[in-house]
Amino acid sequence: MKKTFFKAALFLSLAAAFSSTAISCSNDDDETENTTSSVDPSNFQGKIAAGTTVTLDPTKVYTITGRVLVESGANLIIPAGTRITVAEGANYLIVDRGGKLFINGTASSPVVFEGTTHKQGHWGGIVLLGNAPSNRSAAGTSTSELGDLTYGGTDNNDNSGVIKYVVIKDSGFKYNPEKEFNGLSLFGVGSGTTISYVYVTDGADDGVECFGGSPNVDHIVVTGVGDDGFDWTEGYKGNASFLYVARKKQYQNNTEPGNRGIEADTQDTNPNTTFGNGASNPMITNATFLGNTSGAESQGLKVRAGSNGQFDNIVLANYTTGLDLETDRTLTWFQGGSYVKNVRFVNVTTKSKAKNTAGTAVDITGIYTENASALGAGSGTALPDWAKGWTGLSSYDVADSMN
Repeated sequence: MKKTFFKAALFLSLAAAFSSTAISCSNDDDETENTTSSVDPSNFQGKIAAGTTVTLDPTKVYTITGRVLVESGANLIIPAGTRITVAEGANYLIVDRGGKLFINGTASSPVVFEGTTHKQGHWGGIVLLGNAPSNRSAAGTSTSELGDLTYGGTDNNDNSGVIKYVVIKDSGFKYNPEKEFNGLSLFGVGSGTTISYVYVTDGADDGVECFGGSPNVDHIVVTGVGDDGFDWTEGYKGNASFLYVARKKQYQNNTEPGNRGIEADTQDTNPNTTFGNGASNPMITNATFLGNTSGAESQGLKVRAGSNGQFDNIVLANYTTGLDLETDRTLTWFQGGSYVKNVRFVNVTTKSKAKNTAGTAVDITGIYTENASALGAGSGTALPDWAKGWTGLSSYDVADSMN
């Protein structure tokens, strides 16, 4: 869901200081200058200053108690097995343009972010800002609603670091009804950034959202979030592969039971913009989306506001509507080529529906091909093998998403 973020977060204290002591350089490309830091694990907040590299200690548990800002020219390295708890409120980790974050988890030792208590919306989330284009201005830049920082630019290959094998629990703090964090927010992030094996669970807003840019993401698991699983806007043009997104049945009767598997836009104010990357047009392959029929937004794929896209090997299960398209630019794109292929519908009430910008219903049954043998993320509706273990999950299927 496209919501404004927390300008009130500007007032969070950045008083904590970081000091770094250089140690030997690493041969790992992710750690060009390795250092250790005197960060207080019980009070992790403040700025990591330009020219500074901070490496956390995986033998310690860190508690984020405010905003942690990685400035341009700074690096934050989080080794495998590090556990980071976050105090309740608008507390979060944000990386400015030119800063880099290295979450170096492994399958056997993922990095874990979680609330100091477990509930949806307990804390903020992880936010990356890069130099890849947003379509909100001719310059390809915009101002983030989190911290009023500039993001975007002209470098689609920009590199904000590595995020690999990370678990993000209890995110999505809601400052007011219109301002809410996602688990992982990518503002103008470039394709040079590695984002693989990310699990977002029990969050209050979206799992992963891309605001423009061209980040490629793979092996993403999202379960039990209050809004959409994977969301994009502002001309996003990346590849997303091996996605397993599911509602949780225990939230089915909540006020926010969870919404769409994918929510896709080009831009909220101008769906026909040619700025930056122009229309959003990512490629989504090998993906499974499990919903339930609660709420007004039980849609597997919601593509609108001028967004384009390409979809192949998709499994949609337990939704009121499978594929839902809106607006002329979106319809023109999908009616002009074979962009939705090998879709498997499982217990979906209405496979497809659409309406143009004027609100007139349009038949789109001819724009997609079905494949009853499609495996989606790897195992049809079931949790694929690549998602087991490091997420803490050993199984998941339609019975876990819908009562």
